[in-house]
Amino acid sequence: MKKGIELSLNEYEALLNKAAVGSGLPWGIAEDAAACGAWFMSCGVNKLDTWIDRLKDNSFWIDYCKKIDQPSSNKLNNIFDLAASVYVQPDTKVKLDSYEWNGRELIIDGVKQTISFRACLSETQFKILNERAHKTYAPATDESRLTGAGAGLSDND
Repeated sequence: MKKGIELSLNEYEALLNKAAVGSGLPWGIAEDAAACGAWFMSCGVNKLDTWIDRLKDNSFWIDYCKKIDQPSSNKLNNIFDLAASVYVQPDTKVKLDSYEWNGRELIIDGVKQTISFRACLSETQFKILNERAHKTYAPATDESRLTGAGAGLSDND
């Protein structure tokens, strides 16, 4: 039996987006960061720990978004730069070290990666992402319940 948490790629990207916003990234940049993380997972590249560590560095994600906005100036220094390049021009062939995007699929060390629509992450990673995402939630209050949030003051289902 496999340990960990399995999510659909859509659930995973939504969680990454909320975690990025909860870490202090503006919404637009958080969306691009989440798309980057989801792309990694869909291509079988597990960079989630690195992705989480990068959430502490707003300037990293601002630079990432600049590479998306100005693709002609892209110099590939790391796997995130490759992801930005593919994000903007998915049909273009790109190579960085042992990673190669052939316009359709990612190849690592000569091995074609299987596209996945599921995300597998450890319980620790899931906990960290949820802790950051939780910062985006509005607290429940009696007033909010009375005005329509949740089931009201009594849950009579």
